[in-house]
Amino acid sequence: MLGKTIYDMNLRVADYGRVSTDKDDQLNSLENQVKYFHDMISNVNSWLHVASYSDEGISGTQVYKREQFLKMIEDARLGKIDLILTKEVSRFARNTIDSIKYTQLLLNYGVIVFFISDNINTIYPDSEFRLTLMASMAQDEVRKLSERVKFGIKRSVKDRKVGGGGLYGYNKKDCKLIINEKEAPAVKLLYNLYSSGEYGFKKIGEILAENGYYTRKGKIFSDATLKKMIKNYRYKGWYTANMSSIVDYKTHKKKLNPKEEWVLEKATPEIIPPIVTEKIWNKANKILEKRTEIWNKNVLNKEFYLENKNYTSKLFCIEHHTTFIRTASGKRKENPVWQCNEYLRHGIKGCKTPILYEKQLDEIFANRLEKFIENKTEILNAIVKDYIFLLKESNGICTHKTLEAKIKEQETFKERLLDMFLKRLISEEEFKSKNKKIQEMILKLKNDLLKMDSKFNYYEPLILNIKKELEFQLDIRNNIKKYFNLFIDKVLVSKIDSDRKHLKLQVVFNFAKQDEEIEINMRK
Repeated sequence: MLGKTIYDMNLRVADYGRVSTDKDDQLNSLENQVKYFHDMISNVNSWLHVASYSDEGISGTQVYKREQFLKMIEDARLGKIDLILTKEVSRFARNTIDSIKYTQLLLNYGVIVFFISDNINTIYPDSEFRLTLMASMAQDEVRKLSERVKFGIKRSVKDRKVGGGGLYGYNKKDCKLIINEKEAPAVKLLYNLYSSGEYGFKKIGEILAENGYYTRKGKIFSDATLKKMIKNYRYKGWYTANMSSIVDYKTHKKKLNPKEEWVLEKATPEIIPPIVTEKIWNKANKILEKRTEIWNKNVLNKEFYLENKNYTSKLFCIEHHTTFIRTASGKRKENPVWQCNEYLRHGIKGCKTPILYEKQLDEIFANRLEKFIENKTEILNAIVKDYIFLLKESNGICTHKTLEAKIKEQETFKERLLDMFLKRLISEEEFKSKNKKIQEMILKLKNDLLKMDSKFNYYEPLILNIKKELEFQLDIRNNIKKYFNLFIDKVLVSKIDSDRKHLKLQVVFNFAKQDEEIEINMRK
């Protein structure tokens, strides 16, 4: 087969292309790449085209983000491909290590990679050297590009040009922001609601949706997004820059810069026109700071939070689109109740939905949630078993099986040693010396076996206490508030047939697609 090339072989051929942005000219380039590969493959009679893989708008520096690339590697592993065609090393990977790693991995799978523009074929012995050289050049180009971008950002800051992507509420043109008249009212409503001090981000997101305001992707605004919007200085007409920087050009990982390095100053309306006044922006951010401080002070961990949150921000009155508020003072101290916010403000004229007793809610949801942890005994035993294993491992306590295996191993050595002596392969003196050491090791292991149980007995009280604590934590009724907030997103409360004694609770779970409806007859 001397002189035979890949063009003479019967091969299943795939092609891979990538562009780093989703702009039209780049996507056209990708289409041209695919067409070129198809034409090339169809002109070789011995080749069979099996698949095309392409990643759009994804940087080559981060392989894990390239779904099609990883799918191609997996298909190669499964034996579906013999040859991969790609335009050049920089399209395949811009990281030297990744280039070598994946081409060698593909060779292990029996797959050749042919970089057409670079004329590198991994079937040839010199391909690794040439690939390393080309990939290093590509990687250095990324580094240079990163430096050019950083330099450009510095110049933009110096000239006070607005950087960053599109900010909700604005359009960007010529490095200046222009108010988006359709989105700006949503920003104003957000600040007005939050600065009133009466609403949290979750409720504001719902109010925005009720008023027809959604993200640019058509989704309800998340708590995290609204929080970022409240903190954004540009909404009050300020110029911002150098608030974060890229740590590693290969991973694009960012870090928040120290506040003293930030560029913060009031901009002219021609550069950044304000959507809200400085007064309302400052008021909203003072509320956010105070709430964050209270959160950090009182909510030491999620466990504490889940156990003590009760049903706050979880019970909603459908009639008035507002939350239920807890009352636990005075005569309600021993028997707390939950009431619609409108009922608290205006009495029965404001809302005719009756009060909900906390004890009654606890009982209702305990019954519903217990079904989610049916195999508590199995869970408990599995956790305790894992804990015992980790305890033994961390304290150097071997298991019976481990010690018994070691004893058996030494006894095997002893038998082999005797066999070697009988065959005159070793001297009597050597036999006695080695036999003595093996005998001592066996004796030690047997003593360790005897001591193991007594050593482990020391930890038994600790294990019992942990088991008891786990039993308590897995008891729904003892931890109803924690499990309620863990499993349930919200509960919508409404009357059935306008009867304030006959209620419906629509339970929306955090994980289940299907809601659950519960009827309560207050007359019973």
